[in-house]
Amino acid sequence: MFGALRGIAIAGLFLAYPFLSAYFARQGYAPLVLLTFAALTAWRGWRLTKASWRYGSFALSAMLVIAAQSAASYWIWLLPAAIYLCLACLFGHTLLAPPSLCERLVRLQFPELEPGIAEYLRQVTQAWTWFFALNVPVCAVLPLLAGQQVWAVYTGVLVYLLMGLLVVGEWLYRRKRFPDLYIPPVLETVRFFALNGHKAFKNSGT
Repeated sequence: MFGALRGIAIAGLFLAYPFLSAYFARQGYAPLVLLTFAALTAWRGWRLTKASWRYGSFALSAMLVIAAQSAASYWIWLLPAAIYLCLACLFGHTLLAPPSLCERLVRLQFPELEPGIAEYLRQVTQAWTWFFALNVPVCAVLPLLAGQQVWAVYTGVLVYLLMGLLVVGEWLYRRKRFPDLYIPPVLETVRFFALNGHKAFKNSGT
């Protein structure tokens, strides 16, 4: 339970990042924000079991520290793009080293899968990989092309609405594609993954 609550707390901090970073940047504390997330990234990397993910976390942490020493405030706006890049790599990695991440998550709730479900979950994992990958350039160029306020609204609100649409859309499509399959309500599934989803990442080297 402590691990789940800790994961929820960290996720909440990242969710609030766009608005926190915009506020602290206006106050002149952009380096402090970068150093805080550098420390969190290094701490998370230290707990990883797979060497490649651990060194990747340390490299990202080092870049955040270097960026904190720079006078260019643009670095503070790149963190969401870096997060989505990591998520795209995480989801994409499990496509090359199955089972897919979505399958690992679903097996936490349903250890035995019906025929065809594993392949379907692989396709869902591919969709999420593309979603995160496409958000990398979007989040990176928005502060340059549209300004910090638009960037904050997109990364702090709109992107999560898009995620919600993707989740609900997939749930509706799954009910149509597998009419005889028991499918829990969306909120029940979200709650279960929020409390237990971290267990699936143990097998992904995280």
